[in-house]
Amino acid sequence: MSTPQARILVVEDEPDLLRIVEIYLRRWGFIVDGFIDPLEALAHFKKNHQIHHVVITDIKMPGMTGIEFAIELRKLRPDIKIILMTAFEVMPGDLETMLTIIKYDELLLKPFKLMEICNAVKRLLQVSG
Repeated sequence: MSTPQARILVVEDEPDLLRIVEIYLRRWGFIVDGFIDPLEALAHFKKNHQIHHVVITDIKMPGMTGIEFAIELRKLRPDIKIILMTAFEVMPGDLETMLTIIKYDELLLKPFKLMEICNAVKRLLQVSG
């Protein structure tokens, strides 16, 4: 289970899900910075925008949506890899709109298997195994 030391920023307003995702990604060798509050995560990213390889964010969160969050990230780092997570049904037209607005890289529909999130990160980092 070894992967290069990539740093992942995870933003999820459900503490239990955030904790599980953090634990799982760390088991696969990733360095993880987890946040419940998207505004705190954005402040962290503004100070540390060059250290992260991938950002994983929930779409629906209080204070700032994942879409708004991703838009702000792209202003700082247009090349940052973004994985969106949502528990809500996403219609094909909505996907096209989101892709146009923020150019996300992956979309995970909740509930997902933890291996799916790891595989999505590996695809974006082009890591095998």
